[in-house]
Amino acid sequence: MKQRKIKFLVLTAFSSMGGIEKFNRAFIMALVQLQKPMNAKVSFASMYDCETNEAYVPNANFQPFSGKRIKFVLQSFWQSLKCDDLIIGHINLAIVGILFKKFQPKKKLIVICHGIEVFEPVSGLRKKLLQKADQILAVSLFTKSKLIEQQHVPEQKISVFPNTLDPFFVLPADFSKPAFLKKRYQIQENEKVIFTLTRLNNNEGYKGYDKVIAILPQLIKSGFSFKYILAGKADEAERKQLQQFITANGLDQYVLMPGFIAEEEVIAHYLLADVFVMPSKGEGFGIVFIEAMACGLQVIAGNKDGSTEALQFGELGTLIDPDDSNQLKSALQQSLTRQANPNEVQKKMLSYFTFQKFKERLAERMSA
Repeated sequence: MKQRKIKFLVLTAFSSMGGIEKFNRAFIMALVQLQKPMNAKVSFASMYDCETNEAYVPNANFQPFSGKRIKFVLQSFWQSLKCDDLIIGHINLAIVGILFKKFQPKKKLIVICHGIEVFEPVSGLRKKLLQKADQILAVSLFTKSKLIEQQHVPEQKISVFPNTLDPFFVLPADFSKPAFLKKRYQIQENEKVIFTLTRLNNNEGYKGYDKVIAILPQLIKSGFSFKYILAGKADEAERKQLQQFITANGLDQYVLMPGFIAEEEVIAHYLLADVFVMPSKGEGFGIVFIEAMACGLQVIAGNKDGSTEALQFGELGTLIDPDDSNQLKSALQQSLTRQANPNEVQKKMLSYFTFQKFKERLAERMSA
């Protein structure tokens, strides 16, 4: 039987720790492991990565182009002509997919859509890519609805394909708060920890951490003792603006912004917290929510984007209207008061979002 040839193209997979990069790494590893059952040979190329990680994919199967965009486009297109399936990991790689369908119209083109990149109408090459795609994988029902409403993609062409934990995510068995972080952040025994981990970008404004800061004075008046750790890489404009907001509200001793957190300390930060909160309005899915729940953490999210699916429509955590400060305050008060069972939180999340389930869904989609 002829071996099926599959190529997956990404912007980045190994040079960043964002949600899309995490998705790409899991997708790459799943394809590598499915080669034998699918009788396939898979290969990968990245426009911006400088190297690979052999824990996920052999070096021989992954070609990093280190930002050499023209070279990436030309070589990826040429190599795609020998493929049966071409998978485009982001619509910004549209030109390769369009050329592939022009010269190989009977071959299969699959496009992955994550979220914000398709929430507003696209045009030009990106619009044409969505039109030419044989199949589109959307990370959530919310992203699928945006593809239908904003991009006018036929519903039957879109499959919902949710995110997963990283294959190497170490599930905690001990949910004790790490002593070294309690010391670093000077967390007192009577203090609760509220946690948000996200990119802090002055141009986005949909993550909702500013709304969390805004209601903290009300928690203080209600007698709560806490620290709010707002972590993640921040651009200078956003950091400055947030610091001014924090100081103006008298919250300097309550809000900590440690910046970027190294990968090896992320799980420890989840364990330090009592509740993870991110009332966003523009998440395609929100992998941080399932990571937090994997660490037994209570989660609060907005009910107007793909976060609803990460929380399984409220089964796994608390969904609120991200524009309603009273709902946010009430959800935080309840989470800081009750004693959640971390084992139960972790177990319920794993019934939906494991790498094995992700791989099974991919095998199903590739056989469709």
